[in-house]
Amino acid sequence: MALSGVRVVSGSLLARRFQTVTTSITVAIAVGLLLTILSMRDATKQTLERGAGNMHLVVSAEPSGLVSVLNSVFHAGVPSRAMTWLSVQRLQRDPRVAYALPIQQGDSFKDFPVTAVHPEFFERFSPDPNFDPERDGEGDRWSVTEGRLIEDNFEVVLGSQVARESGLKLGDTILLTCGLAGGGFVHENFAYEVVGVLEVSGTPHDRAIFADLASGWIIHAQDKRDREAGGQAARVTEESLSAADRLVTGVYVRGVVREGRQASTAVAELASELRRNPTLTVASPASEIDALFRIVNRVDRLLIAMAFVVLVSGAVSIMLALYSSGQMRRREIATFRVLGASRGKIVSWVLAEALILGAAGAVLGGAVSVLGGQAVAWGLKAQLGLVVEPAFSLHAFALVAVAAVVLAAVAGIAPSILAYRISVAEHLRPLG
Repeated sequence: MALSGVRVVSGSLLARRFQTVTTSITVAIAVGLLLTILSMRDATKQTLERGAGNMHLVVSAEPSGLVSVLNSVFHAGVPSRAMTWLSVQRLQRDPRVAYALPIQQGDSFKDFPVTAVHPEFFERFSPDPNFDPERDGEGDRWSVTEGRLIEDNFEVVLGSQVARESGLKLGDTILLTCGLAGGGFVHENFAYEVVGVLEVSGTPHDRAIFADLASGWIIHAQDKRDREAGGQAARVTEESLSAADRLVTGVYVRGVVREGRQASTAVAELASELRRNPTLTVASPASEIDALFRIVNRVDRLLIAMAFVVLVSGAVSIMLALYSSGQMRRREIATFRVLGASRGKIVSWVLAEALILGAAGAVLGGAVSVLGGQAVAWGLKAQLGLVVEPAFSLHAFALVAVAAVVLAAVAGIAPSILAYRISVAEHLRPLG
């Protein structure tokens, strides 16, 4: 009598629904954890590398290079120290420097960081690392989906994410708050007009608001003079700003390079020379990102090892589930043997159950990794201000899924041997 293997295997799994579901979930958690670690590591590094754009150095007064890069480039926090305008001018006059673009950070609007820049910022700096400001047409410039870029005082352009989440539109006016995440005082006497919305860049710049730098100097100078005067001081204008008012929190620096190259020895010499100034912190975004990921990779290896242990525990769960099932189904298996099922067919049914459990766990793990990636991305945004778009890799999924199925098959070997050795005569004796 021919027996339907599909019917037998599916009936066995459905008869143990709770065990089937919990075993698959155990495998899914391990697969999801592995995929989340792999996808977020690659997506985060790509985001950080692209966010640094075509600059070579970040110069600031921050206590460390990593803090400088995280704050100045990735809008992760409020800078704690400021640079003088004289330091900026020295950089701009250096013949080894292609551009030295000052920025001022520390204000926000509804938890979105504000970076004050000169209009030249959008012409010279680009999130695209291949953009060369000296050669038009190479790389991607900033562009707007609506309106225009900054041209005058008290104008702002919105990053794509700010425009999407804030509900602001062209012509709206906003008041800036000193500091991030609320708690600071509002610059009530100075309203900024929204004049443009930037295209999506896929970098942390998408969640930033870019304001006019001169206006940033004006509002902070006005606040300072009002406090000193004990009330309303004379209105500050750009012409009345002193050198002490023209403070910046960082400078994006690109060195002069030959055509077709991304760096030069002049950049290294410039960085070495600037580091001799104890009041300045000079950081290479590329170097700081690499250093950060060398640390992260060590943690990654530990997490991947832990995820693999969980995956092995899932395989052990499959083995125990099938072993327990085989113990309880000895009489049923002996009956199948009498009805014409060979030992090899019985073994193939047990292995098929193991493979189905492994495959189901792998598929569920793919869904878990998508949710896990979104959760990690939300955490990075909330805690560090970094915007990372999780990238689900079919190649990584295929590798992890194959590993899960292979481990499941290995886990099915012991239960299949048990089923193979079941004696028909012994287990079909009359009960009682």
